[in-house]
Amino acid sequence: KSPPAESTNCHRARGRFSTARTMARLLAGVVAASVVPSTLGQPSMYTLTGGCYMEDGIDGMSFVKQGTTRSGAPYYKAMRGEKYLYHEPDCTASTDGTPRWIIDVIKPDVTKDQDLDGDGMCNYIAGIESKYTGHPPTRGDWTMMCAGNYQLQFLSLNEVTTTLTLTTTTTKAPTTVTTTVTSINSTGVSNAPMSLTLSGACVYKRALNGLTYDLVGKTADGSPFYKAKGVEEYIYYDA
Repeated sequence: KSPPAESTNCHRARGRFSTARTMARLLAGVVAASVVPSTLGQPSMYTLTGGCYMEDGIDGMSFVKQGTTRSGAPYYKAMRGEKYLYHEPDCTASTDGTPRWIIDVIKPDVTKDQDLDGDGMCNYIAGIESKYTGHPPTRGDWTMMCAGNYQLQFLSLNEVTTTLTLTTTTTKAPTTVTTTVTSINSTGVSNAPMSLTLSGACVYKRALNGLTYDLVGKTADGSPFYKAKGVEEYIYYDA
């Protein structure tokens, strides 16, 4: 199979990466091996887009699943900084409060039934009312703190799926045994992430920020190549 044809489109994303591992290092949003495995209906990672620019770089931030709270809802931690995404049954601990998904700077207490951040108030970066605990809404109007005031902000949480290579080492003196589990995805490409989310593009190319690129196949030399969701943008290795 021949590599995809070159494009003169100035917004075409091209990569000169020697390996899939290098590609993953250069693009934010690829999960480290400490990710909690996904369970049914609970993705392991989301990337947020649509946040107001005043809120500490939250736009384009990726949240990785850490576990579940007492209600069984998953909770997530940002890959950079102390920010958490979780379901709050009642942020005032009043027993008749409104359940919601929130983004907060305080880690939720997974042993509590309500007011998981323990502040007795509905004080958070962003929140959206929802009784559903399976996963956060992937699209919707969140009440978000922007420049000191709450306002409605349309946020998207884009699911990111990955294929991981895990290496575990067990030491029994005087020898060390290393076991490597190598994953091969449905495209036949081993050790390549199933998707990549791009962030950090310059202002001129800012439209690329938040794009998720899915693995769609491999080129003639066996390198993986990716296509952006919803637009004609590609990442691939060109020798």
